[in-house]
Amino acid sequence: MAIVPRIAECRPIVRVRTIDLSVGYFGLQIAFGIQSASLSRVFQGLGASVDQLAILWLAGPVTGLLVQPVVGALSDRAPTRFGRRRPYILLSALVVIAALAALPLAASLVVAVAAVWMLEAAMNALHAPYRALVADTLPPDEHARGYAMQTVFIGLGALAGACAPILLAWGGWSNVALPGQTAPSIRVAFVAAAIAVALSVGWTVARVQEPPGSGAGDDKAAATMGRKAEVAALWHALRPVAVIQFFSWFGLYLLWVYATPVVAAQLYGATSPFDAAYGKGADFVGVLFGTYNGVAGVFAFLLPRLFRRFGVTRVHAAALALGAAGLSGLALLTHPAGLIGCAVLIGIAYASILSAPFVLAGRAVSSATAGMFIGVMNIFIVVPQLFAGVSMGWVIAHLLGGMAWPVLPLAGGLMAAGALLSLCLSGMDERVPAA
Repeated sequence: MAIVPRIAECRPIVRVRTIDLSVGYFGLQIAFGIQSASLSRVFQGLGASVDQLAILWLAGPVTGLLVQPVVGALSDRAPTRFGRRRPYILLSALVVIAALAALPLAASLVVAVAAVWMLEAAMNALHAPYRALVADTLPPDEHARGYAMQTVFIGLGALAGACAPILLAWGGWSNVALPGQTAPSIRVAFVAAAIAVALSVGWTVARVQEPPGSGAGDDKAAATMGRKAEVAALWHALRPVAVIQFFSWFGLYLLWVYATPVVAAQLYGATSPFDAAYGKGADFVGVLFGTYNGVAGVFAFLLPRLFRRFGVTRVHAAALALGAAGLSGLALLTHPAGLIGCAVLIGIAYASILSAPFVLAGRAVSSATAGMFIGVMNIFIVVPQLFAGVSMGWVIAHLLGGMAWPVLPLAGGLMAAGALLSLCLSGMDERVPAA
């Protein structure tokens, strides 16, 4: 008789803990929102051509492939008196803050690229242990809600970050770059992002108490055998979603890299990264990115209920189909309202991309392997970005005659393929606990 009241009493505590687990993503995604909306304009302002952009963006996927799985696995088996995850989160956050402050001050393309590599390595080192806190501290039936809440803060933070440049421009900061420099509004935005990371990650570190780490005294041979079994189990659980993730993140990478030059040219007629039309177009891309991230943050509230009613794979397929339409429309529509509508569709897809694959595969994961799980999932995120970064410059230069706009309909086609594949995984819904 006493069990039901206890469960009811625990739910508010779980909700507060879920929020505390997610606050850090607000600051991190402010940084990511500013970076994703502004990095191409930073590179072009420092002399990069449009066919060089994809490869210059490779810092994120490369460091994600190399850093995140390693740090995730290390944090699984590194209990300290400060916790397993907290030391990695704190040290990585400090590097993120330093890189955010340094990037907009770069006076050459080489220095800017180096700062981006430092920033991306630190953000990837932070991401795996941070996201693993959900599996560490929440009961299994709350994991879907935990990942959805993180998606809410991811969307809200990225909304704030993406809109920061245009808000600063409205506030009087110049959004036009001189050759060899970054626009003043972008410099201020990056500094604001550094402050946001310090405050939000500090909140989570102070508020979330990690459970005691396990495995510190395990027999090494037994631990090695157990680790191999864990890797095999993870691969079996994650393999079905890997291809869907490939198409989804290939499309998103093309969006981040090429939206600025495409929209600036299509909507405002920009012909140079140093004219006022380009600045207006780049600021409007920030609004579009802010829109899709804001929609993702709001839509994430609905996902647990939609997953429970219709099934994760069906909801994910529908969301990806809407995202495919939105990506294609960005290159084909020339009215601001239509482009905002496209961003709304992309936001619905983005919310599901950040939640559904983790819910589908997460049932097979224990808190002891949560860091490795996040790291391996990240491989499926960064590999398609590597392919895009290496290939798209050549495609634009040799197959598209230097035109960037056809890349966005291509991204839509890839996401549509992911939607079709998601419908083939309906059997996985039977293994997903109710949200």
